[in-house]
Amino acid sequence: MKFSYVLPDPKTYSSLNAFAGDIAYMKELGYDAVELQIEDPKYTDEAAICKCLNNVGFDLIAIQTGTSYYTHGNCLCTPNAAIRQRTVELLERFIDFAERFSSILVFGSLQGRSSDEPNYQQGLNRIVQAIEKIGTYATSRNVVLAYEPVNHLETAFCNTIGELEQIVRNLNLPGVQMMIDTFHMNIEERSMADCFIGIADLIKHVHLSETNRDILGQGHWNCRSFFEQLTTIGYKGYCSLGVYNTRLETRECMQACMDVVKPFR
Repeated sequence: MKFSYVLPDPKTYSSLNAFAGDIAYMKELGYDAVELQIEDPKYTDEAAICKCLNNVGFDLIAIQTGTSYYTHGNCLCTPNAAIRQRTVELLERFIDFAERFSSILVFGSLQGRSSDEPNYQQGLNRIVQAIEKIGTYATSRNVVLAYEPVNHLETAFCNTIGELEQIVRNLNLPGVQMMIDTFHMNIEERSMADCFIGIADLIKHVHLSETNRDILGQGHWNCRSFFEQLTTIGYKGYCSLGVYNTRLETRECMQACMDVVKPFR
């Protein structure tokens, strides 16, 4: 297995040196790449990120896109055409950014919630229509949008692997694939052991996140069983570790999570 770690938007760091230090520490611990949360590529110092990555020989394996749902209300399900259009334009900027880094683009939260569109079918229709357009553009740029099933507390649409599989297969676009996240799976799936066996051909990326969003080992996620299933389906991509609810410092989290997954390399 190849492992990356999720870091916040570089612009949230106190300095470029602090960001560069985390990247260097990840490399020292044995991580293979980094995944970043980015609000909007147009506010991102691309040259600085390149410099930090090149200094340690790291790839930016994946980019998360959902931050601007929480900061700007961007989403695709809304009846507000102006918001949908600016969200499409945002995702197109992300695609251009991802192309330059040869990165996977993670998509899920920008679908929106029932508060954005109470009518499920209308909201879903808008999402699928937008993803078809965005996915066509991603395909033309050789970028993959990794569509993620997100739990019902965070989005009203495509909460389960089965729901999302049907949409991705119907779209039939090389630029739209799937990813899975252990945190969301634990909430939505009937079984963590075999629910993704039938989508081996669609899984482009994997997120590893504890059931309580703390460091791995502080919840009840069965990592050994999960890795056995990934091996069974022949998954060869990256697993990104994300910690979003902890009192520990970032570097402590990196170390603790690597200690858990190192036996499965």
